[in-house]
Amino acid sequence: MKKLSFWLRVVVCLVMLLTLLPASGMALDMGLVSMLVNKLGVTEKQAEGGAGAIFKTAQTRMSESDYKQLSDSVPEATALQSFAPETGANKGLLGGAASMLGGKAGSSLEGGAGLLSSFKDLGMDNEMLGKFTPVIYDYVKEKGGAMVMELMQKALTF
Repeated sequence: MKKLSFWLRVVVCLVMLLTLLPASGMALDMGLVSMLVNKLGVTEKQAEGGAGAIFKTAQTRMSESDYKQLSDSVPEATALQSFAPETGANKGLLGGAASMLGGKAGSSLEGGAGLLSSFKDLGMDNEMLGKFTPVIYDYVKEKGGAMVMELMQKALTF
């Protein structure tokens, strides 16, 4: 009788665990790309490329130690950069203007122009950039704390 009671409790616990596990797993961490897709209604490609462009711009404007704090807290920050459309001082009218005005890699004008160009290449307008950043900042804050988020915000202030 004791064996039956023990196994019955084990089975009940396993059933409860399996019932609750999928819901709690999604609540714990949807992932940044999924969050962007769900909150903003963009495609996965747009979410990956837009987030990658934002992290890429942040990295060019952060010190190595600041970016290390960000990438340690949000490991996908570096991986997402590979999805960002190519940008540069010679790509597009605004990028060329940054170069002609003496802009260097990571300058405010070039950084802002590069982000806008990336979002345009992904089929998104300037307003969508303004919608991406708060979601990304919240995600970074959740993963790395307020200080890491502030480092990223400072790097993206144009």
